[in-house]
Amino acid sequence: MYPRVIGVISGKGGVGKTTTVLNLSAALNEMNKNVVAIDADVKMSGLALQLGMYYFPVTLNDVLKDIEDLYRAVYIHSSGLRVIPASICLEDCNISNLKKILNHTSMQNNMIIVDGPPGLEKNALSVMESCKRILVVTEPELPAITDVMKIVNLCREREVKLIGVVINKYRKGREQITKEEIESTLQVPIIGVIPEDKNVKKSVFRKKPIVLAKPYSPASVAYKKIAARLVGEKYEEENIIKRLVGRF
Repeated sequence: MYPRVIGVISGKGGVGKTTTVLNLSAALNEMNKNVVAIDADVKMSGLALQLGMYYFPVTLNDVLKDIEDLYRAVYIHSSGLRVIPASICLEDCNISNLKKILNHTSMQNNMIIVDGPPGLEKNALSVMESCKRILVVTEPELPAITDVMKIVNLCREREVKLIGVVINKYRKGREQITKEEIESTLQVPIIGVIPEDKNVKKSVFRKKPIVLAKPYSPASVAYKKIAARLVGEKYEEENIIKRLVGRF
């Protein structure tokens, strides 16, 4: 049985954590899984904005404060993906109630992907504690890997299951830490490698996950493989002609 709730965190900002959450959620949605993506990065919220969703009167912040009902905080993207956004206002919000939301009766039959804050601040730790199963996103650079090492140690101390690491923006033939070196250093499985792909930036600009905007591009295929692995399914290679077209 695959995990119902997965928290996605990173050691530092700017490594593509939110983009990874959106693309994994969209890929799982395309696989006919009941998926809800939750923006638990309440200080620097941006998950819904990356989908071109700007108007949400009720947010995760309101539900955490018991001001509003959870049902009213769920929004549906044009792709069919369901999202619970965080407020775009800079307000202090304690997410220690997140576990109660994840266990809400309306969430029981859904796979939930939680976009947590980067780093090791209080809210990031709350995401770890609430989700109990964590996916870490990193770049193949020394400062990012050093921060992931701290997360690995924290997961062990707090008995949080670290599902694996996603390496983002991987560049073949360039100076960087290799996949093998990262896996050996962290002693954690690398669940997927997202190659550097110019289509990713284009898809963010278009407010559409790359798995939907360019489904046969290298990054899209990598995201789909990770999504399939998360739910214990085998990824079926797509038509080679479509994949070649997707590169352009």
